[in-house]
Amino acid sequence: MRQYILTSLGGCLFFICSWFCLWVIAFYFVGDPALAILLFPFALRLGLTLHTAARYWLIIYIAEWGLIVLLAKVLKDLSWWPILIASGLSWPLLWCLRRYYYGDQWRQLLVMAVSIISTAMINVAVLIVFSSINLISVSPAGMIFLISITGGLMLVPTCYLLWSFLFSRSWIPLTVALISRPLELRYRDLCLYALLFIANIFLQINLPEELSRFAPFCLAIPIIVFAFRHGWQGALLGTLLNSIALIAARSDVNNMEITDLLLSLSAQSLTGILLGLGIQRQRDLNRKLSAELGKNHVLSRQLIKTEESVRRDVARELHDEIGQNITAIRMQASILKRVETTPVTQQCASTIEQLSLNVYDTVKGLLSRLRPKTLDDLGLEKAVEQVVCDLKLEDKGVDVAMAWGHSQQPLCDTTSVTLYRICQEALNNIAKYSHATEVIIELNIDQTIRLQIEDNGIGFKTEDAFKGFGLRGIRERVEVLGGQCSIISNHYDESQHNVLLKQATGTTLVIVLPLA
Repeated sequence: MRQYILTSLGGCLFFICSWFCLWVIAFYFVGDPALAILLFPFALRLGLTLHTAARYWLIIYIAEWGLIVLLAKVLKDLSWWPILIASGLSWPLLWCLRRYYYGDQWRQLLVMAVSIISTAMINVAVLIVFSSINLISVSPAGMIFLISITGGLMLVPTCYLLWSFLFSRSWIPLTVALISRPLELRYRDLCLYALLFIANIFLQINLPEELSRFAPFCLAIPIIVFAFRHGWQGALLGTLLNSIALIAARSDVNNMEITDLLLSLSAQSLTGILLGLGIQRQRDLNRKLSAELGKNHVLSRQLIKTEESVRRDVARELHDEIGQNITAIRMQASILKRVETTPVTQQCASTIEQLSLNVYDTVKGLLSRLRPKTLDDLGLEKAVEQVVCDLKLEDKGVDVAMAWGHSQQPLCDTTSVTLYRICQEALNNIAKYSHATEVIIELNIDQTIRLQIEDNGIGFKTEDAFKGFGLRGIRERVEVLGGQCSIISNHYDESQHNVLLKQATGTTLVIVLPLA
């Protein structure tokens, strides 16, 4: 109970001071005490009740009613009864809307919009009813509605920002570690925002009369800058600064200029919030997309790792089981040769032995394709050299030069296997189609892993590069690991032999992979 009383007294004092200050500003702006209450003070009460527990509402409303009565005693021409009734009728409306005020920002902003429009309609209805029975004289309904909407758009989202900052964020305790941490002030942002604010005030005051109507368009610049940097919260902050500049630059204005100014404030508030929401939504989607891409890369690496693990297990089983069986078959064939000396038996035994050797060679080739044993035993460089030997590139007149960069950070198994597969596929294509005489393989490891395979062959059309399964598989495997694959090829065309004879031919495959 004591905590409730202390909180109520402190909140009541804060509300009274804020309410009265905003009324003074609004009265200076519109020149009508009743409309001044509808502009900023009512919007403040609306924003506070949406973000305050229901047990404190009575304190807020009693404070507002007391201020209205005191103003009515000081200002004899203030029609305070309709304003009190409009304030009281907003209570049940906010009570209903407060039940739906939860969830994400979009839902909360929708509830704010409904509450602003609904309270504006209540203000219009009450004042028009009292005016129709000749109890008071009020401004037109459109003016009342515009004033209520303008104040709500400016202050209700501001109350949400303050509430979110004070009560929805986890505060870090003030410890020695926090005190020793240096503060990082964004000097550039502060200077930029201050310059924009000063420039706006200067434009509003010093522009010639014939250009004064174009001054509000300059107010869009800080809103766009704030929205781009800080989302819809920044756009709302830019809107508030622009509103201060507009109100400060206008004095002794007539009703038509006040209407134009209110429309300008409402339009820029709504535009700033919607623009900031769009930018923030795009940022949230990009953040979620980046997170999902990161998850996909992790899953893809796991998939490749699992695939290679299965390949390794299958290769081991094939090597152990089939290799032993083939050895046993050859031994049985040798025994048969020694036991039976008939020509038919000798021929059958020789055939069995030869077929077993063929099976062994086939299985050995499959084992190399499934999982090269050299890669596990000797590493990537020796495994690629073994591929060059297996393809017999030197016998075909192809000179292969390899330059391997040395790094202190070892490559993970997934990356090593990927680089091996790329080299294997590229060298196989060079041996079959390129008619090259020189091949250069370079591997550099720094911030990224860069593999370049270059030949001086006849090349091919780059638009046909990824139609086959080999290069397409390379690209897919590289993209799965978050890398980039590019091919540069100068195609030799026999129909333009004289033209292309002086041009360099060949193909360059460049692979860039991130360090795991």
